[in-house]
Amino acid sequence: MFKKIINSKLIKLVISSILIYFAFKKVDVVSLARDLSRVEWWFLVVNILISLGLMGMISWRWSLLLIKNPTFKDIILFFKSSLSAAFYGLFLPSSAVAGDALKWIIIDEKYPEISKPKLLGSILLDRFVGLTVFVVLGSIMIFLAGNKGVEIPMMIQLVFAGLLLGCLTFYVTIIFFDIKKVFNFKWLNKFSGILELVDKKNLVQIGKSLGVSLMSDIFWVLQMWFIGWYFGTGLSVVSILIFLPVISTILTLPISFAGFGAREQLFVYFFGKEAVSIESVLLMSTFAGILGVINSLVGGLVTLTPDFKRSQKK
Repeated sequence: MFKKIINSKLIKLVISSILIYFAFKKVDVVSLARDLSRVEWWFLVVNILISLGLMGMISWRWSLLLIKNPTFKDIILFFKSSLSAAFYGLFLPSSAVAGDALKWIIIDEKYPEISKPKLLGSILLDRFVGLTVFVVLGSIMIFLAGNKGVEIPMMIQLVFAGLLLGCLTFYVTIIFFDIKKVFNFKWLNKFSGILELVDKKNLVQIGKSLGVSLMSDIFWVLQMWFIGWYFGTGLSVVSILIFLPVISTILTLPISFAGFGAREQLFVYFFGKEAVSIESVLLMSTFAGILGVINSLVGGLVTLTPDFKRSQKK
């Protein structure tokens, strides 16, 4: 019951509304809305293309966990699957979980040789790989931020320490132990496909996925700097590199609708002191949120393709 309440879209909307109110209560909301409405078309288009490119990189990361040498055609199929999941994730309860469940619709049809347990496991492992890079970068940046005299709440430091320990434990386990022997239980035979993903033989693919994830995060930092530059925040690439991984990791918690409200509060908290103004930070944050929704809506076009419709019928 509690889980259903937390995952409720209504609850997320309420939380987002409260957080948005406190983030914007000290600024001229009408002026901010006017500035957002005046965003030049080329800037919007460029950022949509960059965001789609980043999603393409994340899709490439996912494909590497299942296919040794994915072709461009393979990556496009994984990209279409990710786009459709992002679209449905906007409207379904438990958006992240629902989106992940839908990600395999196209892949399951096109790659029948991949077992369903292995496909499901790859989705979970892909999320963990992405989280790993966020946690490692975030932990490093928290250390650097401390050296710069920026106070990071102890709770956040403890959370990152726990996540970092969990990630290190996972990778040490799969590097130094034979997972199939460690979990040699008969009832796990039906999940052998999942164990294959974290077998030593798949370490190279996991390493490649981590590398792609790191590249996509670096490009994302540069995109956020570009957005900040456009809205006159005055933030440096270094500042964004220090705080964005921390913010992004916190935003993985399903506490608000599409991150609205929570993202604004975090941006103001971490970037407020270094930016030219709070208004510019809120413009940067809100635009990033709107951009995410637009890209998810673009994913709706994938649901009109023959591949997706065939997969739904099956």
